[in-house]
Amino acid sequence: MTAEPLDILLTFARLGLVSFGGANLPEIERVLVEQKGWITPQLLANGLALGQVMPGPNMLAMTHYGFAAGGWLGAFAATLGFYGPTALLSAAAMTAWQRLSRWRWLPSLRSALLPFGAGVLLAGVLVLARGSIHSPAGALIAAASFALLWRTRVNAALIVVGAAVLGAVLGL
Repeated sequence: MTAEPLDILLTFARLGLVSFGGANLPEIERVLVEQKGWITPQLLANGLALGQVMPGPNMLAMTHYGFAAGGWLGAFAATLGFYGPTALLSAAAMTAWQRLSRWRWLPSLRSALLPFGAGVLLAGVLVLARGSIHSPAGALIAAASFALLWRTRVNAALIVVGAAVLGAVLGL
């Protein structure tokens, strides 16, 4: 079943407008996997993993999901929908931010938003884990990757390659 390009465009525009730092994985999963049925949990996890190793924003996986929903036209519609409206909003926000930077309450607002961001990111991690960790070995690779990223200065790309090689060797 191929989705209509306009449906893909509007769906991804809505997802893009509620994305903050790529941390809306629960909503992406709800819409694309559960509601629309355009992708599987495994494809969701694979797309995000691919986005981590590709240059550019990690949410380029949206192009991958659009392709799954509607071929090349779906990929274009998803990319335009996800990034177009937010690019326009970003340009407008930069203008407003320059004006707001003089307000004395702005640092407090930024500090208040940090715990929210951490919570949203954690929810995204749980969605990704649910779709990609299916064995004790997979859980161990995930935990080791987390520990290396958190406690060392090892380049994330090296950890990704190491995890991929280890996963292949273990047959995951």
